[in-house]
Amino acid sequence: MEPQVLEGLLTRAEAADVISFDVFDTLFVRPLCDPEDLFDIMGARFGIVDFRQKRRAAQVRAFQTMHANGLKEITLEGIYTSFDQLPVPAQELMQAELQLELALTLPNPELIDIYVELVGRKTVVITSDMYLPRSFFDALLAKNGVPAVPLFISSERNATKRDSGELFDALIRETGTPAANILHIGDNELSDIKRAAQKGLKTFHYVDPRRTALPAARSVSASIAHALPRVFPKPMVANSFESLGFNVGGPAAFGFLRWIRQMARRDHVDTVLFTSRDGYVLERLERQNDGGDMPSFAYFKASRTALTLAATDETNFEARMSFLLSGADDLSAIELLERIGVTPPADHVMDDLGLGRDVRLTPATIDRFRSFLWACRWTILKTCRDCRAGLFSYLQTLGVRSGMRIAMVDVGWNGTTQEAFHEALKGLFDVELFGYYLCLTDQMECRRRRGFLRMDALVSAESAGAQVAERVYANRVAVELFFSAPHASVIGYAFDHAGEVVVVEDRGRGETAGLADFSEAITRGIECYGAYASALYDQIGLEPDPFEAISPLLVFAQAPDSTARALLSRVTNFDAWASSRNRSMRLDEYLV
Repeated sequence: MEPQVLEGLLTRAEAADVISFDVFDTLFVRPLCDPEDLFDIMGARFGIVDFRQKRRAAQVRAFQTMHANGLKEITLEGIYTSFDQLPVPAQELMQAELQLELALTLPNPELIDIYVELVGRKTVVITSDMYLPRSFFDALLAKNGVPAVPLFISSERNATKRDSGELFDALIRETGTPAANILHIGDNELSDIKRAAQKGLKTFHYVDPRRTALPAARSVSASIAHALPRVFPKPMVANSFESLGFNVGGPAAFGFLRWIRQMARRDHVDTVLFTSRDGYVLERLERQNDGGDMPSFAYFKASRTALTLAATDETNFEARMSFLLSGADDLSAIELLERIGVTPPADHVMDDLGLGRDVRLTPATIDRFRSFLWACRWTILKTCRDCRAGLFSYLQTLGVRSGMRIAMVDVGWNGTTQEAFHEALKGLFDVELFGYYLCLTDQMECRRRRGFLRMDALVSAESAGAQVAERVYANRVAVELFFSAPHASVIGYAFDHAGEVVVVEDRGRGETAGLADFSEAITRGIECYGAYASALYDQIGLEPDPFEAISPLLVFAQAPDSTARALLSRVTNFDAWASSRNRSMRLDEYLV
C-alpha cells in the first residue's frame, strides 16, 4: 500500500468509533489468482475431474433453494446438499473444503498489522458476506494468531452486505453506534462501498494492486505461482532485486527443482551436479529441503570454458579456434588470454606485435588475432593440461566414479556445456551422462547434440510451444541472472602449493560494481519463495506441476516490463566471457 494511501486509512480510522473489516481480499487473502482455483485443488485431491463445474452448479442450486425458502444467504452445508451424485460422500468433501479454505486463507500483510494495532485501541469488528460458517472464522483468527473481535457473518445472520445492506443494519444496531461514526474497510465496490455508504457508514475502498495484476491462470500451480507474493508475511521492498528474485526467480527455481527431482528418479541417477553458476541457487534450495527425494548432489564449479579447456589438446586445438574467438568482438588479444586463465605477454611485447590493449578484435583484425592464438598454442595447451588434471581431482572430491549415472544441471540453451563435459570425461571416468535444462532451443546445434547426448528440458518447443521457447531464449541473459551466483565465472582448475585442486575464476574485464550484491539479493528472494512455497504445498497436500509452477518466468520472458528493465539496467558486464575494458554492456541491452 502506498504511504499516502496508508496515511489516509489511518486518519479515517482515528476519526471513527467503530472500524469494520471485510475478510476475503481485504483482511485476509488467498495465494490464488481466482478463488475458485481452490475447487480445482479439491478435484485433484479426490480425483473428480470436473469438480469446479459441479461445485459451481451446486452453488447455483443452493441460491435457488435459498430464494424458494425466503432466505437471504446460502450456507456451505446448503451447497453440499445441492450436489448431484458424487463419488465421495458430500460431508467428507465439505469438511475437506473447510480445511483447505483454512489453509489457504492467510493474513493480508498490508492490513493485518493495522488491524491488530486498532484492536488495542478501538472497537473493531469483522463484517463478511460468506457462506462459510461462523466456526470457520473463529478457527481462522485463532490459527493465524489474530485477535478475536465481534463477527457479523452473512451465513450466520441470514443477512448480507451485497443485496440491501442488512448486515450493516445489524452492525449499527448491535454496536449502538451511529452509522456516521463507523468506518467499513473492504475491497468490493458494491457490497463494501456502495451498500455501506447507503447505510450512512464511512468507507475505505481497499484496492490491492497485487490482485489486479494477477493473470487468469490455467492451472492451480500457475495460480499459486503468480499469487503467492500476496500472502508472504514479509513483503519484499518494491522494485528491488530481492523482490524480482521472489516474484520471478522464485517460481522458476522452485518449479525447475521439482522437475529435476522427477527426472532424476526416472533416470535412476546416482549424483546430480548443479553446474555453476546456474546451479547455485538450485543447490542451496535443495539443501534447505528436508523431505525431498533427490539423490546425492553437489554444486559443481564448472563452465563451458573450463570443460572445453579440459577437453582440449594438440589434436583438436585448431578446431577449438572458433571457441577461443567466440563472443570476442571489441576484445583485445590480451583479454582473449585472460578469459581462459592464460597470463598474456608483457604489454611492451604485445605492442611490438601490434596487438596492444587498444587493438580490438574486428573483421579487419581477426586473422591477426587467430595467428596470435596459434603462436600461443603451447602456452594455452599447458593451461588445458592443468585444467584437465584439476578436473579429474575435483570430480573425485565430488564423489564421481566410473559406472555412475550422472546428471548435470544447466539453465540452457544448446547443450554446449554438456558436450564439453562429455568430451572432457573421455579417459577420466566412464559414466552415463544426463543433461537437465530449464530451456533448450530448437536450433540446429541443439538438435545435433540431442542426437548423441541425453538432454531433457522443462521448457522447449514441444512443452511450451516454439514462440514461448524462442522468447525465453531471446531474453536468456536476464533469465540466467536469476540463477547466477555471487562469485566470479569459473574458467578452469589448477593446483596450489600443497597439491590441492583450486578453481580458477574470471572476474571479467569491465565495470561490475554491485554484481555480487545483486546476485545475493536475487538469491535471498528465491530462497524465501522456495521455503514458503514448499511449506504451502505440503500444507494443502498438493504436488505442484513443475511446468505450470514456472509460469511467472515465462510471462516475464515474453515481455519484461519497464520496472524490470530499469532494475536490470543497473547490472553491467554480467557476461564475463564477452566483457572488455573497451566497452561496457548493461544487462537491459540484451533484452528484447
